[in-house]
Amino acid sequence: MRAVVTGGAGFIGSHLIEALVARGDDVVCIERPGGGAGWVRNQRIDFAPIGLENADALRGALEGAEVVFHLAALTEARTPSDFYTVNADGTRRVLQAAAAQGSSAPRVILLSSLAALGPCHNGELLTPDTLPCPLSHYGQSKLLAEAMVHAYDDRVPATILRFPPVYGPRERGVLTFFRMVRRGFAVTVGRWDREMSMLYVGDAVQALLGAAAAPRAVGRTYCVAHPEVVTWARFAEAAGRAIGRAPIRFSVPTPVANAVAIVAETASRLRRKAAILNRERVRELTQARWVCDPSRALAELSFRPQFAVERGAAEAVAWYRQAGWL
Repeated sequence: MRAVVTGGAGFIGSHLIEALVARGDDVVCIERPGGGAGWVRNQRIDFAPIGLENADALRGALEGAEVVFHLAALTEARTPSDFYTVNADGTRRVLQAAAAQGSSAPRVILLSSLAALGPCHNGELLTPDTLPCPLSHYGQSKLLAEAMVHAYDDRVPATILRFPPVYGPRERGVLTFFRMVRRGFAVTVGRWDREMSMLYVGDAVQALLGAAAAPRAVGRTYCVAHPEVVTWARFAEAAGRAIGRAPIRFSVPTPVANAVAIVAETASRLRRKAAILNRERVRELTQARWVCDPSRALAELSFRPQFAVERGAAEAVAWYRQAGWL
């Protein structure tokens, strides 16, 4: 099978490409101009640093493709407009390129996010049918990307997968948390009993491949996560057991986190870089519950997640140590 992966040199994309190559697929990796091949530099693939803005190049890259895994997106941005330019407009261009293939239009798998829905309301689980109420420009841009998919549903067969936070080898955000735990402490914003869904990267790849293979997934939206509900306290404990430390937990009050976020936003504007911490991020972090119902994915995608948080944390720590990151 010929598969195209946008954002394939990144964290999730590189794991997906490894799985595609391992099963013998012909793979095209699309990255931004000037972007390196990163984790896939040694894979036998066609590497295309063409970005998502060149319509002619995109049409050419998708020619003959049977499936397009659209993973390219911004999770951090210098300005709100950057989120919409990449996440929404970029998705539209991918769909246009797919539609240009006519009757041979490939299946498009859009990697979306629970951020497009917003947190749980009234204790209810997030489902594919939850009324969206995103809290951030990132979440709004992903919801617009989903709207692009719906706008092309008469020309392009597509599936939307909404992921929670994904962790595992090569991911750097959770690495920061693990490094704190190794030093004997763990810090979060708000309460430690906040609940969330999580997804190990190996399970994420399984879901992506399952969505591409399931005929009934066309035109469908799925929330994808391990079924267990995890609190931040439990994740800290799992990380501690994997590392061999029992971390002392500290909580940063929300007003203090917002003050730090304002300083970070100001510094990022001066440096013309994206702020890792901002007030929108604090707002998302302090919500009591980001928990989804993956039952549709379990029933229709042959999705069988293998990594509960204890196993996932142990696997991630083992890789970080082997790579010299931890």
